[in-house]
Amino acid sequence: MESADIRRWRCCAGSGTLAVAFLAGLSSSTAVNCTSPNGQDGSFFIASQEAADALNSCKNIIGNVVIQSNAVAQITLNGIEIIEGNLSTLSCDGLQKISGPVLAQITNNFTLSSLPHLTSLEFPLLDNVNGGIYWDSLPGLTDVSFGNLTLSPGDLPGTNVDGDISISNTALSSLAFLNFTHYSNPALIWIKGNQQLNNINLTGLSWGSNSLAIVNNGPSAQILLPNLRSAGDITIGNAGRVDIPSLSEISTNVIISNNSIDVFTAPNLAAIGGNFIVSNNYLLEKLDLPLLTTIGDGTGNGNFVVVNNSALDTITHLNQLWHTQGNVTLSGNFSNVTLPSLRTILGNFHLNSSNPALDCTAFDKLADQTSWTSFSYSCGAYLPGETKDMAKHYQVPDGGLELSKPAKTIIIIVSVVAGLLLCGLLMRWFGRKRSRQVAVVEEAVDLRSVGSGGGGGVTRYEEGDGLPEYRRVGKPGEVPPEYVGNENGRALHVAPGNVNMRTSSAGWVRANRWRRFW
Repeated sequence: MESADIRRWRCCAGSGTLAVAFLAGLSSSTAVNCTSPNGQDGSFFIASQEAADALNSCKNIIGNVVIQSNAVAQITLNGIEIIEGNLSTLSCDGLQKISGPVLAQITNNFTLSSLPHLTSLEFPLLDNVNGGIYWDSLPGLTDVSFGNLTLSPGDLPGTNVDGDISISNTALSSLAFLNFTHYSNPALIWIKGNQQLNNINLTGLSWGSNSLAIVNNGPSAQILLPNLRSAGDITIGNAGRVDIPSLSEISTNVIISNNSIDVFTAPNLAAIGGNFIVSNNYLLEKLDLPLLTTIGDGTGNGNFVVVNNSALDTITHLNQLWHTQGNVTLSGNFSNVTLPSLRTILGNFHLNSSNPALDCTAFDKLADQTSWTSFSYSCGAYLPGETKDMAKHYQVPDGGLELSKPAKTIIIIVSVVAGLLLCGLLMRWFGRKRSRQVAVVEEAVDLRSVGSGGGGGVTRYEEGDGLPEYRRVGKPGEVPPEYVGNENGRALHVAPGNVNMRTSSAGWVRANRWRRFW
């Protein structure tokens, strides 16, 4: 029975024969554009150098170029300047080198996969890959020569990539051959598992990556992203340095884990749309995000997690952070944690330290405000194996009971209502007292001299005092005079139509009004 390698070789060889036969009649002097038998969506299969040489007269290949050969160690694409399609090489165990001396552009993707012995790529004039670069499982690849090295000052050597970049499991030590332009809009940048990669300098990358993951490369890889302004998701792992000075916004998560960095700083980062996780960075001493204001975008994510960073004993450089959409979980050997602007936590707050110098006073006070955290709160310092909380906590002053803001508000409202009720009761009491005084005054009026009963009359001072003669029945049309008594019970004459109300009567009217009101 034939092995899988033999069957694959025969398949590749057959495809190469078809490619050679298709191009055998082309004149090297006239052939400029060469289209695959199936058009732009078709492919030229190359299984030998003979098949590759059959394309020498084609400056412009319209279609894909697929290298599949276990029989040769090297393939050279002579004469080809542009490939309007993909360039790919898959599962060719014996292939060690691929070159294209004059190839300048690949309009789609450049894909290399499962090439265990590939060590070298030489495309000295390759300036543009309009699609993406997808390289995986190239454990021997160490040498990549891309781009024109005789550029004018200010330009960078290398290849401009407009699409995605996925480079994993190679032996590369540098990515200096990669450049980006304002046309670059990668959906993902994955650089993973390149154990010799110590310099990851993506100078021209500014925005557009929905997922940027740089993990498990060289043990102290230098990650330089000097012009990156926004990204979707960032994961950094196994790095010795992270440089993101221009980054201002991340729409989803930031994960900084298992690095050997001593400082993580993002001086212009203002918002993180998802989770912010810093964990297992054993040399990390400083976490510096001076402009960060919010974590989470309202969709449910937004956890702020700092755990297992043994050298990090203070968190004091997040002074603008005021809102987290999820939980705040801080665990480590902290002696000082300050988050002076943090006012809204839509989740739990847990601060746990193994350092007895931790001061929880500020957080204890904030936790007393119902708007600060929606769920549970804890802050404490516990020595390994101990259950006693050694942290400093807020204590109520000896001068009196310290009340929370809601309690103070309730007391103020109750006091105002009680004051209004007391005023009302006093006014009611005063009105009743006043009405009783009026009644006493009215009963004290002496009308003995009015002559209203028993035939008595008005006592005069003397005859001829000018008072009209008293008559029990007046004359027709006569208006009777009015009389009032003095302190001696004597009558004084008051002219008709010139009568004044007594003070006691006016007071009685006002008292009646108060009684009707109450």
